[in-house]
Amino acid sequence: HLIRIIILLKKILYKATTESTKLSNNTPNHHFGTALVTTTAKTMRDLYDRSSRRPLCLPKLWLIQHLLSSELSKCKTNDDYISLLSHPVLQKAPFLVPFRRRLTLFNKIVTTDRASVQGSGFNNLQPGIPVSITRGRILEDGLRYLNSLGSNLRKRIVVSYVNETGARETGVDVGGMFKEFWCDLSRLAFDPNWGLFRVTEEGKDAYLYPNPSSGLVHGHDHVVLFQFLGRILGKALYEGITIQPQFAHFFLSFLRGDYNFLHMMSDLSTMDQQLYNNLMFLKTYQGDATDLCLTFTITNEAFGTTREIPLLPNGANIDVTNNNKQRYIALVAKHHVCDAVRTQSEAFTRGLNDVIPLKWLQIFNEPELQVLISGSAASSIDVDDLKSHTKYTGGYTLLDRNVYRFWNIVKKMTVEEQGQLLKFVTSCERPPPLGFQSMNPPFTIQRVGIMNDGDKLPSAATCFNILKLPTYSSEKVMKDRLLFSIKSGAGFELT
Repeated sequence: HLIRIIILLKKILYKATTESTKLSNNTPNHHFGTALVTTTAKTMRDLYDRSSRRPLCLPKLWLIQHLLSSELSKCKTNDDYISLLSHPVLQKAPFLVPFRRRLTLFNKIVTTDRASVQGSGFNNLQPGIPVSITRGRILEDGLRYLNSLGSNLRKRIVVSYVNETGARETGVDVGGMFKEFWCDLSRLAFDPNWGLFRVTEEGKDAYLYPNPSSGLVHGHDHVVLFQFLGRILGKALYEGITIQPQFAHFFLSFLRGDYNFLHMMSDLSTMDQQLYNNLMFLKTYQGDATDLCLTFTITNEAFGTTREIPLLPNGANIDVTNNNKQRYIALVAKHHVCDAVRTQSEAFTRGLNDVIPLKWLQIFNEPELQVLISGSAASSIDVDDLKSHTKYTGGYTLLDRNVYRFWNIVKKMTVEEQGQLLKFVTSCERPPPLGFQSMNPPFTIQRVGIMNDGDKLPSAATCFNILKLPTYSSEKVMKDRLLFSIKSGAGFELT
């Protein structure tokens, strides 16, 4: 029955959103039709949001395969692509459009905008904003030079590193140095031990969300830090950099500016399983709720301090009873999932929207937005796609026997080993959302000449997505050395 409802509502939405573009401005208003379309769109969005957490049906059931295909192919300029975001389908029911087509639209918007702001091609680049970053002061220098730029972060950021002795490191930044800066910064800022983020308790994967107690760790500066990290994430999206951190579903909802309160309890279960179980016990408790001696307050304990927070005005004097326990449960969930992280989430979102406007992101739901940020979570890497978009340097070509051996090894790797290889070279174990053709900089294999197999191990320059592959004597030796390197978790120091 639910599948039939989805099919019916999809037909209504498709007809309403496509026909509306053909209606003239003289068409009289039909209030019933408008209300029907609005209600249908909201119902479908709720169902699609529910399905994104636990699938209700096959993904293809939501789609109309040809939708916006011809319109997208006609777009040539940045204004054309941005104007397509105002199409009624993308405004009311973006989930009807295949995800890859929406990804392509986002990519076209970003690349055309970036070309107009930064220039294109090595010889036609606009002058960049120079930024000097001291090793050991990544966050402090990033805040000092970048956080005040706002939307100017779309311009080229020319990063140069200064070592601990004060000497400027050699190198010309054509994009790779900013990626190295982002990787260095993210390792620090998104580490739960640093106090800005926590991780969910959702299975084996750890998903990040703002630490409700970040203000106790970093004082008033925590809001500035979250806004800065939002801007840096926006810059990574703008530059087409796939990043390693993955975010909790409810935090991604805040980034879209559209949190669905229907899912507060399921979100709470990922944050604090014990609290969730306690609330479920209260919900199903058959006795008198007053026996549990609860009031409309919660106690917050962090870093040795205890604070009582009222859920309602004068909440300490309002007992939880059988009549009001449902409201108590909803308020507790709302506090932990929304209110406790609202300041941090809003600051992060403001920073993100300085670089990537909200309307560019609202055509995606939360799992799709995660793919946009952190790449595809496919079960295995498409080796043929990677191979067809790989560059060679230092003397290697596609026909070189060492290159042939390398691709033969990669094809025989396990899924885990392929992910480790990708992370070793690019700092992220997942491929870009649109495949390796959109990887920036492209995956590159550089020839390293050696006299003996024991001279060097494979190494990587993650800022440029370069694998430095020595010319080993056999495929077996190459495989052994390559697996040793990628499983060691190291890179430059193995050169």
